[in-house]
Amino acid sequence: MEPAPTETLDALPPGAAVAVGTFDGVHLGHRALLREMAAFAAAAGRPAWVLTFAGSPLTLLDPAHAPGLLMDREAILRQLRLCAPGARVVVQPFDAAFAALPAEAFARALRGAAVFCGEDWRFGAGAEGTPDFLRARGFDVHVVPYAQWGGARVSSTRVRAALAEGRLDAAAGMLGRPWAFTGRVVRGRGLAGPTFGVPTANLAYMGRGGERMAPLARGVYRAEALLHEIAWPALVNFGVAPSLKGEPAPLFEAHLLGAELDLYGANLTLSFDAPRLRPERKFPTVDALRAQIRADLEACR
Repeated sequence: MEPAPTETLDALPPGAAVAVGTFDGVHLGHRALLREMAAFAAAAGRPAWVLTFAGSPLTLLDPAHAPGLLMDREAILRQLRLCAPGARVVVQPFDAAFAALPAEAFARALRGAAVFCGEDWRFGAGAEGTPDFLRARGFDVHVVPYAQWGGARVSSTRVRAALAEGRLDAAAGMLGRPWAFTGRVVRGRGLAGPTFGVPTANLAYMGRGGERMAPLARGVYRAEALLHEIAWPALVNFGVAPSLKGEPAPLFEAHLLGAELDLYGANLTLSFDAPRLRPERKFPTVDALRAQIRADLEACR
């Protein structure tokens, strides 16, 4: 069983190898950083640690404009452990006290760690701290170059843009794996099965810890649904169902092809690596929507 993450920098042992970052998405750049830290720790016989943050300067100072997450915290922790097996994780709350922490105090809290970071990493009040700031104090700092995909730097911002445009093939390319969302199946309108012959599992688009997620383009997608370690091909609608009553917030409606299961209350993971099949739109009649669903199923197959 994996040890639970800690919420205090005081847990860092002296001389650890530490990968530092927000790690939202755990994309190709993050994965390279984590791999380098883990390889160094193993070769040097030093304990491997990951330092990440719950929140960001924007979530503290301007929460209305803070970007939604690419993955909820539970999924981030899982990916961190997959990329750096055996590493301990510190999830430092980014609160007012931490934001005011001087760079000198942050450096002391690292306790002589070998630090692995990205090219733009800054720390401490006023973003005073830099890799050179640490080197001047005797730290071994490894700056990992940006990863590239599609001729440009990989970033969480680029992955968010791909989600917002429905380009989940591009998101998967930058992540190095399909983009995935895990949620608990909730009751929907109860219309898809009786009316259209395509019963769906419905997932609210919210992190398992209540996190706000990055915007996703509304529409119809092809996906893989993972339930109890069994994978099913799935046709997924993400949106507010404007042709029917409509929803107050967009949700996933996943039809698992070939599955006849009662999914209410189950945890379901939807994985996407293909572009949106079509955008969401309002149909003039139920028959028109039914015909489109048949066409979507054929496209999905």
